[in-house]
Amino acid sequence: FTGDHRQKFYWGHKEILIPVYKNMSDAMRKHPEVDVLINFASLRSAYDSTVETMNYPQIRTIAIIAEGIPEALTRKLIKAADKKGVTIIGPATVGGIKPGCFKIGNTGGMLDNILASKLYRPGSVAYVSRSGGMSNELNNIISRTTDGVYEGVAIGGDRYPGSTFMDHVL
Repeated sequence: FTGDHRQKFYWGHKEILIPVYKNMSDAMRKHPEVDVLINFASLRSAYDSTVETMNYPQIRTIAIIAEGIPEALTRKLIKAADKKGVTIIGPATVGGIKPGCFKIGNTGGMLDNILASKLYRPGSVAYVSRSGGMSNELNNIISRTTDGVYEGVAIGGDRYPGSTFMDHVL
């Protein structure tokens, strides 16, 4: 695919079309209400695309899925994000989840695990983890011993995560 287009997905029996843009400026111009970006770019381009995204003042949170971004570049990203008031989740995050609302990345796993861990509706327990595997285990433990997960986030397993445990707890 080249150029702007729509990608077709299925949600239950419903067909939905998600707009796909060739460049960030077109996407931001057409969707000025957007304030969160989930960056699925590879480690080779995640730094540049994150820096570009931080130039749009409406962006307040960026989740970077890629792992292995060079540490010097990660530290530059963190510094730039602090200056602009942008929260970085990752790099090397499996994502986060707010049951009944949204999930970022692969958090919660496949549909069978989402159902087994009751991640389709909110509970009352929140967690912050560095590890994606630990996040999924916490989803499982919390669902078996409490009324479920209210919100969970994995801040990323690389040496320099873009945010800290306390950033998400407070």
